[in-house]
Amino acid sequence: MLAPAPSRPEPLPAGAFRPELDRRVGAFHWRAFRTLLGRELRRVWKWAAMLVLAPALMAMLYFGVFAIGLGDNRGTATGDAVLDFLVPGLVMMSILMRAAENPGFSLVYMKLEGFIIDQLMAPLGARETVPAYALAGTAAGMLSGFAVWAGAALLWWVPVEDPLMTLGFGLAGSLMMALVGMLVGIVSDKWDHISAYFTFLVMPLTFLSGAFAPVANMPEPMRLFVQANPIFYAIDGFRAGWLGTSHQDPAVSALVLAGSILAVGAVVSWLFAKGYKLKA
Repeated sequence: MLAPAPSRPEPLPAGAFRPELDRRVGAFHWRAFRTLLGRELRRVWKWAAMLVLAPALMAMLYFGVFAIGLGDNRGTATGDAVLDFLVPGLVMMSILMRAAENPGFSLVYMKLEGFIIDQLMAPLGARETVPAYALAGTAAGMLSGFAVWAGAALLWWVPVEDPLMTLGFGLAGSLMMALVGMLVGIVSDKWDHISAYFTFLVMPLTFLSGAFAPVANMPEPMRLFVQANPIFYAIDGFRAGWLGTSHQDPAVSALVLAGSILAVGAVVSWLFAKGYKLKA
């Protein structure tokens, strides 16, 4: 005689409370942080063509225009020095812009589509949200910078003098601009707002930062303006690691970047904790 089949437990209905799960949330909710970071990184990967191929193509076009503009100086020591100076500027400019755009446009999209409410209702605070968006923006910036470097290397090879310093300033500048992008995304209510911020604030500050011209050759008023721009210190430190020469002491550039990251991060965390322009 066959033994009766063991009875199976009745499945719990959807949404039922499961007492065996540990639902305690600590001071930092690691699972929520990893989930949000993973979602943003997948978003970066999904838009990899825009973050990788487009910046590399634009950098090659910029480089070609500058090379043609050198005219008779092409192939001379002066012309070679100009092209050497240009490559780190192109790479860092792409790092900074992509790092700022990724979290900024992500936040505005979530607000306009109403998805932000799901994030606000989850056990997520500024302690988890700000680092997740900032790290995803940093990854987007570095990925874009690597693509631009690879594209520029096909046209003009410039050896890196200090890879660790170059990587450190690239990461620090990318993190700073990711936080700036978050700030822009928080204060923007629609696409027109964030486009205006990038067009009239972020992009001019990025271009007027010594990316394409030595600060020492600028007239005095412009030189003072550029040196008051924190982005200048990111690019100057990055160029110091790449070429071994810089306008400013790299230690000073590192301190300015660290202070800027802490200041912008504190403002973004405070606005996020308040729910500024996030809550309906």
